[in-house]
Amino acid sequence: MRRVLIIQTTTHDPAVSTSWAMGWEAAKWIKKVSPDVDIRVIDANKLHIVQNLSCYASGGRNCGDPKSGPYRCWAHFSSMEDPAKYGGVDEMPVIYDGLAWADTVVFATSTRWGSHSALCQKIIERMDTLENRGAFWKEGYPLAGKRAGVIVGGLHWKTGAVAQHLLEVLKWFRFEVNPQAALAWQFTRDVNYEQTGPLKPNVQAWLKSPEGNLALSEFTRALMGAA
Repeated sequence: MRRVLIIQTTTHDPAVSTSWAMGWEAAKWIKKVSPDVDIRVIDANKLHIVQNLSCYASGGRNCGDPKSGPYRCWAHFSSMEDPAKYGGVDEMPVIYDGLAWADTVVFATSTRWGSHSALCQKIIERMDTLENRGAFWKEGYPLAGKRAGVIVGGLHWKTGAVAQHLLEVLKWFRFEVNPQAALAWQFTRDVNYEQTGPLKPNVQAWLKSPEGNLALSEFTRALMGAA
């Protein structure tokens, strides 16, 4: 059975979010391609995730050190020892465990000033320990061989570029990345447009259109490796 994890990293209300709407629709298409797939969704915005402590910047040995607890992460370990200092116990293990469970991972994000969300970036930075297990500790890459894709929704600026950038970043973790495993949508190309209401109805209409159906089909098949 295939195991797909969707990590939602927008801070927007799921009830009106474009990336959430796209994620749920993508899940339906994934089910069409692989009916027996097990799909799990993490709302990262509900988790307390401590910021990256820049351990790697102090030398490779500091990131992924076996002394830093079962998750090999000083940010989590330190929050366990002194929760008050870190705003509570770090909940990044929810994502670490999800990544270990899944064979296919989808990162979903809204766009913020021509980039992915700050929450998405925080998670990627906290994944340093997984990349460094192979790069410095020579233990192998925990995410090697797993497939990855991205979902990006936004108003008017660079959703496609954001998606391709994220795919490039995910390759460093040794995910298997198909360049077509990117589902990106934006409302308009007019960068001066000021939003006057929720975009969810617009993205839902696109998802049901021939253009949206084609995008969903290409994304799903690229992500799942279907012929």
